[in-house]
Amino acid sequence: MKEDLLNKIQSYLDHPLEEVESIKSINHSKFHENYLKMNKPVVMTQMMDNWEASKTWSLDYFKTIGKNKTTYVSKGNNFQENTKWEYGNFLDSINKIEDTKDPSSGGYLMNLSILHLFPELQNDVDFSLISNYKVRDSLSLWIGPKGTLTGWHTDRLADNILAQIEGSKLVLLAHPNQTKYMYPSPKYEPGSKLSQIDMRNFDETQFPLFKKHAKVSYVVLKANQMLFIPKLWWHCVYGLEVSISSNNFGFSFADNIKMKANEFVKRKLHNLGLYGKDCVCHYYDNNGIRHKYKHH
Repeated sequence: MKEDLLNKIQSYLDHPLEEVESIKSINHSKFHENYLKMNKPVVMTQMMDNWEASKTWSLDYFKTIGKNKTTYVSKGNNFQENTKWEYGNFLDSINKIEDTKDPSSGGYLMNLSILHLFPELQNDVDFSLISNYKVRDSLSLWIGPKGTLTGWHTDRLADNILAQIEGSKLVLLAHPNQTKYMYPSPKYEPGSKLSQIDMRNFDETQFPLFKKHAKVSYVVLKANQMLFIPKLWWHCVYGLEVSISSNNFGFSFADNIKMKANEFVKRKLHNLGLYGKDCVCHYYDNNGIRHKYKHH
């Protein structure tokens, strides 16, 4: 699947795909100087060997600790397709993920708040490479079947480390200077920016600038590997097999203030249904009633 998918993506681009730099490990000060301050992505292949998550997290493990939990599950690529969330039993979602190869039916437990849903797991991971330099962090859990797609987007004003616990993912990256080729979307995601580019049904006549000019990097992120995604970098993520991931969004003092100031009025109006009616955080049930997806 990996090679076929890469070849397919390459056919969407005139510029050749380039691999993201990869290192084994790094200390905090060198990471801060060489990557965080430089806004440069990097893969780290031997930074998770001692994580408790690397030793214990599995679908069976989450079946045990999540059997009495309820949460939201995404039923597709909410960033470029119609927003579809379902609320229900966490264990049922895990069983569907295990038994299906279709993410639209099996669902994707995406961007779940670890501190809300499984606070006992917060010390199973170590994102101190960025959290030591930030004033606010958001720790998330992702569990999905083979075939998930999280379409092109940016992560607010946050630096992000994505850690692959089990399975593998293909991650595409584009520098912020590529924004002019990324066809920003009017669809609202609080604090983030989405692209209109649909990588599942790509049409080069609809996105000619992306096809002709965009420069895209990639990494096949394997179990026990971490990827640093700097703030404002575009990225797109494919699940190559059943996978479990965790990530941490880290906000500096200035970026945290700036994001809250920029978003305050938008979010108030949005929650009233007066701004950004097409969004990622609200969905309509079968009776046409509007509901809000809650990050937990």
